[in-house]
Amino acid sequence: MASATPYRSVSVLKQLCTVMIAGGFALLSLPAAADQTGTSNRADHYQLEQVVMLGRHGVRPQGNTAKLNRATGRQWPEFSVPDNHLTGHGYKGVADQAAYQLADWRARGLRLKDSAGCPLSDQLFIWSDVDQRTKATGLALADGMFPGCGLAPHFSAAQQDPLFSQASLGLSPLDTHKVRQRVLARMGGSPQAAARHYQHAVAQMRRVVCSDAKDACGFLDEPWGVAFSKSGKAKLTGPVSEGSSIAETIREQYSENMPIAQVAFGHGRDANTVRELMALHAAKYDLLSDTPEYARHGGSLLLEQMLAALSPDNADNAPRAHLDALNRPLVMLVGHDTNIAQVQTMLGFNWQLPGYPRNDIPPGGSLELQRYRNLADNSQWLRVVFRARSLDQWRRLSPLDARHPLPAAELNGEGCRATSVGRLCPLSAVVARARRQLVELPHPPTLFE
Repeated sequence: MASATPYRSVSVLKQLCTVMIAGGFALLSLPAAADQTGTSNRADHYQLEQVVMLGRHGVRPQGNTAKLNRATGRQWPEFSVPDNHLTGHGYKGVADQAAYQLADWRARGLRLKDSAGCPLSDQLFIWSDVDQRTKATGLALADGMFPGCGLAPHFSAAQQDPLFSQASLGLSPLDTHKVRQRVLARMGGSPQAAARHYQHAVAQMRRVVCSDAKDACGFLDEPWGVAFSKSGKAKLTGPVSEGSSIAETIREQYSENMPIAQVAFGHGRDANTVRELMALHAAKYDLLSDTPEYARHGGSLLLEQMLAALSPDNADNAPRAHLDALNRPLVMLVGHDTNIAQVQTMLGFNWQLPGYPRNDIPPGGSLELQRYRNLADNSQWLRVVFRARSLDQWRRLSPLDARHPLPAAELNGEGCRATSVGRLCPLSAVVARARRQLVELPHPPTLFE
């Protein structure tokens, strides 16, 4: 069991970040429950006891500029940091957002024991995936919430962390025939149906990003379909193969506050236009990532740990060491949009944030499992909420407060009720339903090492 000493770790990530942000981040002074879903009211007797958050990294450049240039026949603008690294803009956006979120959670009743303003070691656990952008995002969360405390996230020493890479590592072999059939059904029954449905999105991308070279954007002419790696990880073929990452790059350009002349080569003139250009990115999630059969084989390990944190007494498969780390008032896991998509699909949670496609997961987006206790009868409840900055909030790094909150959506289902702290669902029922979605891993890996 962790000792009750200030949670201070050597910030080796400072050397990993390609940018440095000067100054501290003051906690915002917010009224209770500072988002549009409701405000805290002591008459309801609900107190927030724990937050388990799964977050996406902040704004970053395209993953491979050279590959992008070859695919489109055009020279794409470069960011101020290497490909796939968290930008300075992205760091500050996450840090400011983190301060806002912590103030909101505290206003709802979350109690964190501290020493000299820094949380004790048994109060907080931050675990990031192994990529630079996720490590640096974990650092931004720590700096934004607890400036001056010298906190840093923990992360695996392995090249791939099984917590975030279950599918890539082939930890739960899936029925590729079944997944293929499910994906084809979501396409409308055939690759030809998908081609017809997305023909406008394909034509728009060709017009916006492709050069006049003969071999430019050949991927847009490839047939729609789904392919599998040796490990069993699925990938869509056809226009989405490159189109999804191109659309995400356009979103990142706008969010980074690049000059409009550089956003989609001048075509991403405002947030509404950028949203339209994200159609092939949305297709990747609609057709594959949000397919339950595939999501279960990519996110079970991650969801299992989140459920263990919320309900340790029912965590049959979690080693004691895991529970010691996870059974804390504030647990933050930092991964990728695919991780959030898999978990939200298993939870049966869908959303539509203003200005984004359905179920979109913007940079810095966070899926929060907030556990409440009803002080009147000692019952436990769960608020499941997804929050993320809007495109313009990202571009301008707009201050977040009660009048300008993070856009949010809440899970609503059987047994859930509207309260003054938001929509609450019975904890035991949500956990039980979610556990039924988990797949058993033949050889469970060691985690958090």
